[in-house]
Amino acid sequence: MLYKILKCIGKPIVYLLFFPKVIGKKNTAIQGKAVIISNHISNWDPLLLAVIFKRQIFWMGKAELFKSSAARLFFKIVKAFPVKRGEGDLAAIRHAFRILRDGNLFGIFPEGTRIKSGEMARFEPGTAMIALKNDSPVVPIYIKGRYKLFRRMKVIVGEPLRLSDYVGPKTDVTAVENATRFLESKIKDLKNTTF
Repeated sequence: MLYKILKCIGKPIVYLLFFPKVIGKKNTAIQGKAVIISNHISNWDPLLLAVIFKRQIFWMGKAELFKSSAARLFFKIVKAFPVKRGEGDLAAIRHAFRILRDGNLFGIFPEGTRIKSGEMARFEPGTAMIALKNDSPVVPIYIKGRYKLFRRMKVIVGEPLRLSDYVGPKTDVTAVENATRFLESKIKDLKNTTF
């Protein structure tokens, strides 16, 4: 309930400040479990994506964001959860599995950090591993532009894809690496979309 209230407040703010233009909006209507991935250029990204999807996205965020009690309360309301980067955080991975097992949308930025330049960093393998092991479709997204007041942001939402269709049913290290590089290429394809 609180999430819906926050979204109702946030949506007009996002649309007023950044006039987002969404390409591929039909792809936001995915049913059932899915992994939502995107490039990451700003702290505004999760809110921007939250308002263009009707369903709630359960975001994984770096543990450093959860340090203050106010931040922890806010993230609890929006059902975001922390991950300790670079440590193979099994608790966070298990939580992501539960989100998908319950048929929800799990959101993650596979670069693992913000890249403000607009370039893309190499994806971390955790995203592909989670998607493969849960046989979850992945919705790739590219956020284009710079967050400046009253300047339009563009969001390109790709068609959902199932990694096992491209790398097979295996979930070993080689399959995860191939799937990771495949996801990178799909986001780059969206980046180069002309409209």
